[in-house]
Amino acid sequence: MYPLALGMEEIVAPYLPSNTAMEVTDAFIKITLIILALLVAMFVPSFSFLCSLVGLICTIIVSVIFPAAAHLKLFGERLSIFEKLIDWVLVVGGSVVAVIGTIATVKSGHGG
Repeated sequence: MYPLALGMEEIVAPYLPSNTAMEVTDAFIKITLIILALLVAMFVPSFSFLCSLVGLICTIIVSVIFPAAAHLKLFGERLSIFEKLIDWVLVVGGSVVAVIGTIATVKSGHGG
């Protein structure tokens, strides 16, 4: 939640007259976000399932697929065949793991 709080603080900061006002607003924003997160966790059905699904997909994309795809895009013509092969294995393998993980998460989340 910290990046969200920071973004909100940057939006309101130009309108605040003093450092004290900024500190109070900062605390208010963070407390409000914590309360909202608590309410979502309490009242949204299958919140843990949603977190698992989003976490799985985002983690695989950010840590496996994107770096390899970016490496291919940025340095593709300068890479050896072996390096290209490794990048493609990571992209395809990461995609397969994401699909299998998503299926497993959906099945476990619905009692399947």
